[in-house]
Amino acid sequence: MEDKNNTIAKTINEFIEWAAQFSDGQYLFRGVSTESYKIEASAYRRLREMDRNDPKKLLKINKDLIEKARSLGHDQRDGRQLPDLELLAELQHFGAATCLIDFTRSALVALWFACQQGSQREANGKVFAVRHDDMVRLKTVNPELIKEDIDYFLEPDENGRYPLYQWQPKLQNNRIIAQQSVFVFSGTQIEAEAECVIDKNSKQNILIALDKVSGITEANIYPDFDGFARLHAHNKSYIEPDAQDYLQRGIETHQNDNLDDAIEYYTEVIRLDPADTSVVSMAYYNRGVAYDEKNEVDLAIQDYNQTIQLNPNFAEVYNNRGYAYRQKGEIERAIEDYDRAIQIKSDNVLFYNNRAIALLHLKEWEKAKSDLTIARNMGVDIMALFHNAYASVADFEQRYDIQMPADLVALLTPP
Repeated sequence: MEDKNNTIAKTINEFIEWAAQFSDGQYLFRGVSTESYKIEASAYRRLREMDRNDPKKLLKINKDLIEKARSLGHDQRDGRQLPDLELLAELQHFGAATCLIDFTRSALVALWFACQQGSQREANGKVFAVRHDDMVRLKTVNPELIKEDIDYFLEPDENGRYPLYQWQPKLQNNRIIAQQSVFVFSGTQIEAEAECVIDKNSKQNILIALDKVSGITEANIYPDFDGFARLHAHNKSYIEPDAQDYLQRGIETHQNDNLDDAIEYYTEVIRLDPADTSVVSMAYYNRGVAYDEKNEVDLAIQDYNQTIQLNPNFAEVYNNRGYAYRQKGEIERAIEDYDRAIQIKSDNVLFYNNRAIALLHLKEWEKAKSDLTIARNMGVDIMALFHNAYASVADFEQRYDIQMPADLVALLTPP
């Protein structure tokens, strides 16, 4: 393996290049906010400096913590008593210092932690890599071992060495899942195979890149209630949402069928008028869809018009505007929009199906049959789509005072 221990990463790409060397096995990663930090348990930092090289002190501080927690009844979960390791994991989750050290299977998650500001502000961060597929060096805590007391894990073996353990809790909370966490622990400090220093002046730019490239943010790293509260603590600066934030909120609210709130979020994006026209065009488009779903067709068409001005090659907006015109009975304009949608994206089978329905209104039987046949041959269940909108062919004919030819009736009628 190429030695890249002296790597100083100033960009996410430089870090990814460093992480790419770990293809010869399975590795765990740990990110720390300050370069001088070692791979050590938080419980070490509670010990006096003179006691930190004494593994027995580490055992004692963890045993004392467990005993105090048990005496207060904090070891009970869902009607059962937690074994020592599970109790320590619960305590660490809420901020207690234990012998457990959080690692992650994701190098990028470790990078996020390395880019945080620690107690020594304006310090370089660091990411450690530890190989974990060496079963001799790193023992796995299985369901049988989990029952052992903490003494078992933090005592030296027959050769006087302290075993190194890895443990992934069976009952995983959202935070463990989001962080791809694995606990590593031992009676001594842990040595890494490789290290990458994260430039202190580049941390903020790397965090922005992590959000854009991988969606790794504090909200996603800590997806539970505790993390949400911490995200809005007194020492967290309030950051005004930008247009992209409002657009995302609108999309999420829209997906939950809360149309009025979604429209407000999309409107805020438009009001902010960001330099990125793609964000504005999506706000107009999505707001148009929301208006359409509220049967406010004229408002929907206005927003589709604005979308087309900003993004004239957006096929879906022509399709949606075509449907809106069809609702208003402006069939010719609807067909013009379907034509344009197909011209831009000829492989979208729904456009053919929608144009066919519009052509039926104009009694353009052969053209309608041609589009329906194309859609069917491209894998669309044209009968199912038709019957989603109309109870039957007779319902369609009665509603629009149309008498369809027998071949079209057969095409749209289940056997």
